Amino acid sequence: MERPKAPVYYTAMTALRRIHDSWPLLGFALLLLAPSLAIRCGLLPFDMRFEALLAISLLCIGLCFLAGYSIAELGLHAPWVARHWLGCGVATLGIGAALYFESLYFPTDRQQPDWMRFAPFYVLISSPCQELVCRAIPKLIADRLQISGANYVLFSAATFSLMHLAYGDALLLANTFFVGLVWATAYRLTRNIWPVAASHAAVGSLAFWLGIA
Repeated sequence: MERPKAPVYYTAMTALRRIHDSWPLLGFALLLLAPSLAIRCGLLPFDMRFEALLAISLLCIGLCFLAGYSIAELGLHAPWVARHWLGCGVATLGIGAALYFESLYFPTDRQQPDWMRFAPFYVLISSPCQELVCRAIPKLIADRLQISGANYVLFSAATFSLMHLAYGDALLLANTFFVGLVWATAYRLTRNIWPVAASHAAVGSLAFWLGIA
């Protein structure tokens, strides 16, 4: 016997309840996307994108500490596990190879920053901050909301990708989504921000050098 379909009202209420239950993640995503949206709307200069990201990151990290989360819960004090670093190293090599071949077939003329001045900020500050706000903090929220690991990975990758809207580059959005899947999976398995941040710094540095970021 065919099972009767749920009334439209019941279906709509179920959808609204799910949205209500997920509001912390949705609100957090809007906060992270605010700088890119402001740049796309002409409210913030493009050259201020890294400063805006740093400000948002510091705000989010500060709120986590105020909420009582420890540095261990943020993945900042995980024990040394060689396979975590080895796994992220292998992933970094694979991503790097893909980016190199992409640069051969899809070259860009994007203006690059002064790398000697930019590298210390990107490697030591920007990459760890991006991993904290795109990987560690969403994992804390997802765990509290009892969201599945797969949905966390998708949310993390999508948010990381959309944070690059300011560039107006569809290929960059695709790149950041796919590497976001890799890094979110790595963080989900290791709960250690440092090997993931090191991979981010290495891949990002290569992408800048190749002219595709």
